Amino acid sequence: MFQNKTKRHWVMGLAMGASMVFLAGCGSSKAARVDDAMMARVPEDQLSEVRDAQLARTKAADNVTRAEVAVNDAERAAEVARRNGDAAKSRVSAEKAGVSAAAATGQSTPIAQARSKLQGAEAGLATAEAQVTWHDRQIETRKAEKDLRDAELNVADAQLNLAQFQALQRTGDVRAKDMSEANFMSAVAESKRDVENSRRRVDEQKRVEQDARAQWERLRSETPQGYGGSGPVD
Repeated sequence: MFQNKTKRHWVMGLAMGASMVFLAGCGSSKAARVDDAMMARVPEDQLSEVRDAQLARTKAADNVTRAEVAVNDAERAAEVARRNGDAAKSRVSAEKAGVSAAAATGQSTPIAQARSKLQGAEAGLATAEAQVTWHDRQIETRKAEKDLRDAELNVADAQLNLAQFQALQRTGDVRAKDMSEANFMSAVAESKRDVENSRRRVDEQKRVEQDARAQWERLRSETPQGYGGSGPVD
């Protein structure tokens, strides 16, 4: 009997503890948010700052969509570059076979010509591979830019929540007393720090991408025309 009673108390205590943790978690997750339903009683003439924040959020969301499109475009361009790289590999294999065939003739002129073609094909392959690398770095840049746009959207969300809270507070709504302006301000500050970190990552990735492009352009200028380059024909 005593054991059963003790067990019941233990289970009830565990359940109450879990409920408190759950409620605490819910409270913290909503600490810097205003329920849209609360805003229905705020007069329109007191919502100018909220409307401005809403417009800013819409613009930020549009920028996220554009960033997603840019990532997709970069991935498609990289796929084209990879196909060109595969074609360049096949060309090298074909030119190697040509060198072997020319060597079988024992004639110096055909051998020299075949070797020249092989060199051009190998240069073209190096250029194609450098182009693939550049496009891969470009994808990474576009993804970093997408992360930045996401971070900027978080800022817009936080600023909108702050504007809504302040509008609610100005009306004297008693529910605003249960919220902390410091939490709203902290959410804005934290999201802005995330933006700065994301912007630094974008800048770093742009430098990496620029280096990769410069390498591709250098090789392209040294590669004979007809082998994927812009240099003079041998």
